[in-house]
Amino acid sequence: MVMNAQGLFKKLDKMNREAEAKEDKAGVFSGSDYVIAGDGKIVLPDGTEEAGTVKFIVMMRLDSMKYFWFTPASEMKPKKMRNKDVKCFVVNNRAFYPVRTKDDDLNIGNDLIFMEMLNNSEQDKFKMYLFRKVEAVPKQFSQTKPYELKTDYYVVLPDFKNAHNMEDLTFTPFAKKMSDYLKDCPELSDKIKNKEDGYKYNMMNLNGNDEVFLRIMKEYNSCGK
Repeated sequence: MVMNAQGLFKKLDKMNREAEAKEDKAGVFSGSDYVIAGDGKIVLPDGTEEAGTVKFIVMMRLDSMKYFWFTPASEMKPKKMRNKDVKCFVVNNRAFYPVRTKDDDLNIGNDLIFMEMLNNSEQDKFKMYLFRKVEAVPKQFSQTKPYELKTDYYVVLPDFKNAHNMEDLTFTPFAKKMSDYLKDCPELSDKIKNKEDGYKYNMMNLNGNDEVFLRIMKEYNSCGK
């Protein structure tokens, strides 16, 4: 039986969504919200730390990613903490930092949104962040779940002012651009330039590229150590 164009499109779209829907164990869905909660701490702009419990609610609205709820260990009532109030917060051993993206360059106001930092230290020269957002599932695919968690990876290299989406044209062509960005680590730069396995961008398997970026990030941050 020949599938019509519309049916083929729906099938391909569903396959792409299934491929993109990687398991995320940071939190759980509560209705249309994805809730990340547990023991943790906040780090204030002056470096002061305070232990307590943290609740970060990922919603469909971007402005929801600009605040979280914190209950100090010595108190019972949660406080609403905004991105300007803290340097970062930690919940269940995951560190979240307020990040400004490349897309915010033309915006006015406090546009920093919380993302999970994936590198080991804020002192690292190559930083990666995981951005989470809830989206409604199209009606034709919503029988089992009306909402899904979408993720994007953002990258900050030594010369970057703000975070760039991993799929940004900043990294195209990958072998040339990335090897040049990281030329102060010659051995790694050569691996990327020569498109060695594990160091090349794959246009046919976008989901595998996060592993490539993570591998490069870890190797670059340990370069010379």
